[in-house]
Amino acid sequence: MKLAHTLLVGAALAVLTASAASAADLLTPVDPIYESPLFDFEGLYIGATGGGAFTGTGYGTLGVVVGANFAVTDGIIAGVEFQGDTYWNGGGYAAYDALALGRIGGFVSENAMLYGDLGAGVLNGTPVYAFGGGVELAMTEQLSVRGDLQGLGAFGATPSVAKATVGLLWHLN
Repeated sequence: MKLAHTLLVGAALAVLTASAASAADLLTPVDPIYESPLFDFEGLYIGATGGGAFTGTGYGTLGVVVGANFAVTDGIIAGVEFQGDTYWNGGGYAAYDALALGRIGGFVSENAMLYGDLGAGVLNGTPVYAFGGGVELAMTEQLSVRGDLQGLGAFGATPSVAKATVGLLWHLN
């Protein structure tokens, strides 16, 4: 029986020392040359958008966008964005909006991000809230294209404007 205990203690020590040696291998330094395969959506960006808005009547829209993103984790991006759009119909210029939005998104592939946005602004001088989301797809190292859907409404009321735009963005990183 004493021989069995000795063998069991010896086997346990062998397993423990082998496990400790394997764990020490995990403490290797991070490769300083590592580069993420994900597109770098971080930093400042500017762009132009075009699309349509529906308020019971259809309008074409042309606008500009400027924003900044930062990484929350490897796959999550957050940021702020400012949008300004003009609304046009058959009679010419019809309205404008100016929005300040907070954004959060996540990668669905190496160069594509889904995001949601929420904020406030003005629509023809009336204070409004805005919510929506979209997808942004990297085309080159600094150029991306996106599709964005938003709902806008006066505070205390249901959304009265549905807006869909496509944009071309230049990332200044």
